[in-house]
Amino acid sequence: MPDDGKRAPASPRRQKRATIRDVANASGLALSTVSNALTNRRYVSDVTRLKVLKAATDVGYRASKIARSLRTHRTYSIGILVGDIANPFFPELVRGVEDVASTEGYNLILCNTDYREDKQRTYIEILRDQQVDGIVIASQIQKSDDILSMVEEGLPLVMINQRYPGTVTDYVGVDNISGMKETCEYLWGLGHRRIGFIQGRKGSTAAQDRYDGFVKAMESLAGGHDEKLVQPGDWSYTSGAKAARRMLAMVKRPTAIIGGNDLMALGAIEAIQEFGLRIPQDVSIIGIDDIFVSAMPWASLTTLRHPKWTVGATAAKVLISRINNRDAPISRIIIPTELVVRATSGAAPVPAD
Repeated sequence: MPDDGKRAPASPRRQKRATIRDVANASGLALSTVSNALTNRRYVSDVTRLKVLKAATDVGYRASKIARSLRTHRTYSIGILVGDIANPFFPELVRGVEDVASTEGYNLILCNTDYREDKQRTYIEILRDQQVDGIVIASQIQKSDDILSMVEEGLPLVMINQRYPGTVTDYVGVDNISGMKETCEYLWGLGHRRIGFIQGRKGSTAAQDRYDGFVKAMESLAGGHDEKLVQPGDWSYTSGAKAARRMLAMVKRPTAIIGGNDLMALGAIEAIQEFGLRIPQDVSIIGIDDIFVSAMPWASLTTLRHPKWTVGATAAKVLISRINNRDAPISRIIIPTELVVRATSGAAPVPAD
């Protein structure tokens, strides 16, 4: 290429990253004082801390997470395992975890298991490789070999709505027993005597608690229940529709149906409409969780509200507390539910003469 006497423009140099020493020089404070102010390791007055933060902003200082991890032996990251991120229940719960984690300086790694043991095992291995500081588990997989292994290793874990046999971990859940009692008593007070129930996924302790709460409530109200009015589901919309069809095809069909979660209750609404029945004049329907869809005018589903964000936020607080103090007593936090009455529930139909 001929030399035309013009020089090629100089390539831009990458600006040198500011260091903690630069902050010390800019603030006129000792390096140790600046370090204590930035890491909160020792007491520093508010005036001094503000001076350090202003100097850090002025020089463009940004703390290195790698250096922080080496110093504290933490990665400041946590994982969360969820069963089905497509289920509207989980995003709000995850948001609660993320809001608290972010405030406390932690990154969140989201893992969707589809309720499959092989996917759960793979994600647990990935989280271990990432050396996360702890894990929130809301996956509801029955087998617990991987969970037991992590407990034995001492990795901080918090279970949401699921307990695993043979393990003792921090736990955050809702009061399913009392919630089901309130729901059944509400329907009984409306005159319903044949109340159906759609169970959740097999192996889920939350599903079992909801079933146990239903059975206990019906025993108290009616001295028992018709087992044919309890049908299996798997948390999905489709399973709710199928379960409701089986109940509605009975000679003595239910006048009210409780879905083990909102998705199954919404599926049951489809089945009720297929049978040409009116809601709630012929059949009342109630869900559990209060996902955002349930409040929409076209659904207006009566539901037992599960405080999802609060549960997630509480689980994150418990996990971070466990990370900070491995020897603290085990936490078991139960949060109350709330019955939200909307358009899908009403008085039982008057029997024909």
